[in-house]
Amino acid sequence: MDTILYFCYSIVYMILFIMGMALLRQDRKLFSYSSFLLLVTFGLIVDNLIIASGKFIGDGPLLKSLNALRFWSHGFITPTLILFGWGMAKRIHIPFTKKTIAPYFFLFLTAGLIIYEFIENMHKTFVPIYEYGVLRYVSEESSGGPPLMVLIVTFILFVISIYIFIRTRWIWMLLGVIVMIVGSAIPIPIESSAVINAFELIFLCSLWLTNYKLEPRSPYTK
Repeated sequence: MDTILYFCYSIVYMILFIMGMALLRQDRKLFSYSSFLLLVTFGLIVDNLIIASGKFIGDGPLLKSLNALRFWSHGFITPTLILFGWGMAKRIHIPFTKKTIAPYFFLFLTAGLIIYEFIENMHKTFVPIYEYGVLRYVSEESSGGPPLMVLIVTFILFVISIYIFIRTRWIWMLLGVIVMIVGSAIPIPIESSAVINAFELIFLCSLWLTNYKLEPRSPYTK
């Protein structure tokens, strides 16, 4: 069951990725803050495909390397959601975005978390685990709770989503972040690891909806 769910997640993320690409092309932009959300979506496609394919690949060096890639890409890509959040904050002209130091704060915070994850991954030992029909490698040093990097990224997006709701009455990003927080903090009595990832999917969908809602429309799209 979990294998099917992970493959389904991959397909949904692929659809989101294609739609995101179409949005960027429609607005004739080679780069925008939406690009970071596109990068994260691509990372989740790879992540879910590797997990779903684990039992078909089989335990061994190849699967271990692919799962190590999951951790490394997660560490490099996920912090860039802070820059996406910065982009959303700029679109609705949140006061702190006008501060000279603000863009540097977001940039250095993102870079700092990437460096932190890089150091953390260097010391991780990956061990195989088979549960609910899925074979993958996990970090032996994992404490079970959300990593520090994820907590910081989620907090930043939570604050920005509150501002977005106050200024635009757009509540979906805030609800998406809350769903992500609740899903990570509260144990769910379901014999599945994939079901929990549904919260992550809801969260990302809320970010894409917010990106579309707040996207400045190019005159070429009218």
